[in-house]
Order: sequence, then structure tokens, then C-alpha cells
Amino acid sequence: MGPAEVAKYLGVTERTIYQWAQQKKIPAFKVGSVWRFRRSEVDRWLESSRSGPSSSEVEPLTPYIEPSRSKWRLRKDEEEADKAMQEACRAYILTTLQAVDREVFVIEQFEDRFGSDVVEEVITQLRKEKQVTESEHEGLNGEKVKVISKRS
Repeated sequence: MGPAEVAKYLGVTERTIYQWAQQKKIPAFKVGSVWRFRRSEVDRWLESSRSGPSSSEVEPLTPYIEPSRSKWRLRKDEEEADKAMQEACRAYILTTLQAVDREVFVIEQFEDRFGSDVVEEVITQLRKEKQVTESEHEGLNGEKVKVISKRS
């Protein structure tokens, strides 16, 4: 789940969700620079942080069993994680191109952070959208290195 979904689910603002995630008050993890939440963990967190009589005083009728996930669900989760990584990578590349006062950027710096397959796909999209150009420049020791530059 994304921050907006969790905010709606819990009836709080999205800003509150970001604050809780940064303060580790709510179970969350980052994919790139994007916060993600598992509904089962949020539900357990809700149960453990609620006020009133403890839920541990009541014995469950049956033991908790994590439901098995279908191949479709596993594939969907993986696709969502891949998409989140691509969105984070895209945002990072575009922000870097805007914020850093340089003409060219070595692609390897992005690959170190997000992996070559994700970066390759994002740069292909950005080239199609005519936002960047990709070329090779001579690096240290005369090696050819792949670089991108912002199109004007």
C-alpha cells in the first residue's frame, strides 16, 4: 500500500503517515525513495497500539495462519514493487539533472543506486520523451563510459 491508501485506511492525513513512517511509529519500508506499507503489518500494528483492554487477554479460537499468496498476487506485488522502483529512479534522475550544475552524468552512478535494469528502462523512457540524450564519453584511463545529459 502507498502512503495515500494507508492515510485513507487509518483516517489520518498523508503527512501524518509520512511522519509516523520516518519516526518508525508505523511499520513501513522504502523502495528507493518511496514509502510502502503491508496491510497485514499495519493491521497488527493497529491491534498492538490500540487503547483499552489488551487483546492478549483473549485467547484466539484458532492460531493465526498467514494465508498463502497466489502466483497472481505474488506477480502483482512484484510488478508494483518494480513500478515503484522505476518511479523512484525516474524522480531521482530528473531531480539530479535539475539540481546539479553539470552537463553530463555518468549512468553508472544511477545504476549503483537502482540497478542497471531499472536505470536502463527509465533512461529509455526519458529518451523517448526527449528529456535526455544518451552517449559515450571518454572517462578515466581512456575508458568509454555511458553518460546522459539533459536536453534543452
